Amino acid sequence: MINLDWFQPFDGTVHSTGVIYAAICNLPREIRFKRENLLLLGLLPGPNEVSKHKINHYLAAIVDELLYLWTGITLNRTFEYKNGRNIHAALILVSCDISAVRKICEHASALALCHRCKKQSNYENHHNNFAGMDNMDEWFITQSSAEHYENAFG
Repeated sequence: MINLDWFQPFDGTVHSTGVIYAAICNLPREIRFKRENLLLLGLLPGPNEVSKHKINHYLAAIVDELLYLWTGITLNRTFEYKNGRNIHAALILVSCDISAVRKICEHASALALCHRCKKQSNYENHHNNFAGMDNMDEWFITQSSAEHYENAFG
């Protein structure tokens, strides 16, 4: 899982620094977000947030490494496998606020929904509106992996 966020490292001044970091989702939830288990992927210098167009320069190297991990690598040694272990990794989630996700994923709206949730927004007064519980029984429909595959590659 990748996250992009900005923070102000200095008191008394307006300076926004960005950080791109990853969490390993197959770690148990209680240790997944501990500092020692987070992977720092990039720092985005200030004084202002990096624009949507310039962030691609930072993301290019991260994408190259993710492609490398997708094809698989061999770790020389792990705690459980002293003679090494072949691993594969995949990005399964980008977890950011809406302004950051628009920069990192190029999503134009908040209509990109959870794979399990069928709740959709309506567009009223130039804003997405997720209110209303009328059709709640239709939201939580489990989709098959074949349906995900078809939506991704079909």
